[in-house]
Amino acid sequence: MSDGRGFFSSCWRWAALALALAPLVHGQSSAPRVAVAAATTPAVVERKTVAAAGSFNGEAFTYTIQLQQANARHKVYAVTYPSPLRTKLESNNTVPAEYYVPINLKAGEPRRPAVICLHILNGNYELERMLCTLLAESGVPAIMFKLPYYGERNPGEGRRVLARDPFLFAACLKQAPLDVRRTVDVLADRPEVDSTRIGIAGISLGAIMAAGACGVEPRLQRAALLLGGGDLLRIVSDAREVRGLREALARLSAEQRRPLDAAITQSDPLTHAAALRHLGQNQRLLMINAAEDEVIPRECTLKLAEAAGVKDQVMWLEGVGHYTALAGLPKIMRDTVAFFGRDLPPGITAPPVAAPSKDMPPVLALATFLQQTAAFLSQAPATGRCHFIKLQAGITAPADKTTRYEFTFLRGTDGRFSLMASPVPEVGTLAIGCGEHPWMKAKDGTLFVGRKEVDSTASVATYMEAPFLLRLQVWAAAAMALAAVPDVFAQYVQVTDAPAGPDERILAITLTHKSAKGAGRLHLRRDNLQPTVLSFTGEDVKGSVVIRSWALDAISSPELFREPEATKIQEVPQQDLLRMFAAAFNFAMEKAQ
Repeated sequence: MSDGRGFFSSCWRWAALALALAPLVHGQSSAPRVAVAAATTPAVVERKTVAAAGSFNGEAFTYTIQLQQANARHKVYAVTYPSPLRTKLESNNTVPAEYYVPINLKAGEPRRPAVICLHILNGNYELERMLCTLLAESGVPAIMFKLPYYGERNPGEGRRVLARDPFLFAACLKQAPLDVRRTVDVLADRPEVDSTRIGIAGISLGAIMAAGACGVEPRLQRAALLLGGGDLLRIVSDAREVRGLREALARLSAEQRRPLDAAITQSDPLTHAAALRHLGQNQRLLMINAAEDEVIPRECTLKLAEAAGVKDQVMWLEGVGHYTALAGLPKIMRDTVAFFGRDLPPGITAPPVAAPSKDMPPVLALATFLQQTAAFLSQAPATGRCHFIKLQAGITAPADKTTRYEFTFLRGTDGRFSLMASPVPEVGTLAIGCGEHPWMKAKDGTLFVGRKEVDSTASVATYMEAPFLLRLQVWAAAAMALAAVPDVFAQYVQVTDAPAGPDERILAITLTHKSAKGAGRLHLRRDNLQPTVLSFTGEDVKGSVVIRSWALDAISSPELFREPEATKIQEVPQQDLLRMFAAAFNFAMEKAQ
């Protein structure tokens, strides 16, 4: 390489640069989707109406159930039933639910545990459907229902009205636990379900609702609270997710707020700590939380964990926040499914999880890592998803001078991205991104937002120098091609397995290309080959990169790309920010030669 620092140093700088600027270059491309078992929609199946054998309040009720979908491992049924609480909005009085059951249910076998999955505030239901699917395919029936005023329960408005109407939000808090109780009634009536082994799981808002439900529904025997916490009044007063609700509350008088604060306190998980403590004492309470959660403060999680007696048992996802915790989604799902799977009766086991890649030859494992890295550069995520990476690096250059770097990058669709990097010469911490508008946070804390000229069709690529842009595209394409042809890739690198612990795989790498020499070690999780550490030594440079988070095509949220909070905000033409982003790209590419 022209700077004489060796192959690994150059690759590190090129990769970091490309990861940072790929969304600006390839914003319209698409990443490959993960292959899943094809679902089949059955021919018209009769909808059955079933009279439930009992209910928590003694009221007789019926529910309907109809097969909607089936694949090789599970079936999905559409279920509807009346809410125990009637409201003025008629559509809100019917609870729509999706019921996921294992495909291999057999008559006469022991009944199985079942799980209620409560959805997040966003209400797109993707996470909950994923959890229900994984539970069913592990042998555990699972049901997801839409909370009050969500979806078809409030046509045309949905969750948006909850975000601005505190009285309706309070009504939702009152109705939701009753709907949980009715859902328990439905599950208890199902012939495949063990009514003494019904659990509940919730994510974010769902975790808060699930904790409250445990305090009013004694039949819930197991609970998984994911990204949740206690002290709901504080969460409402701090979280950006409910900013509109907070502003509406601020406009109310003290007298008007009193019943609303009471309703929020009644739904607070801390109010129901006794029931959670009972579950915790019997190892039937699971808490998984983000160590850097910006929506549910760590203090709120610790308050709830301490009240429930499980403070030392919280599973912390290090290095991620509330939204970036999606990078840990495989672990969250795996641990949650295993937690509820403990109640499966003897003799009933889930189909084995196929993981053929974990024992692939070393060179193929390295090629997989390179393919994923190239995908960050050249392929935009699927709609509604994002790529996410968080690194900490220490690079020792000539004269034994070590510089430590931090780098966080999220890439969404349609040019959305967020980049935090430090140190950057003359800047310190670089903070740029593009959500609904492009934005940049200056060294003095001023937030520049490109809200003018919103109809401009220009993009960052418009202002990038063509040779540099082409070089980046060629690098990404070459990396992907090499990784896709391991026989060619193996001519330039020797890869062997180094001694490692039971949960880790370490690849020892020696670069043998005639124009570049170097060696390194890549640490991978053994179960899914996710990278954790990359150390390297080149001709005159060495370093180590700790990969705190790494996720390709993870579930996304608009909040991930929104401009950060700032006391001073200045609106500027979008083109001015796009030119600045392009100038940074051109400068970095020039230095990387």
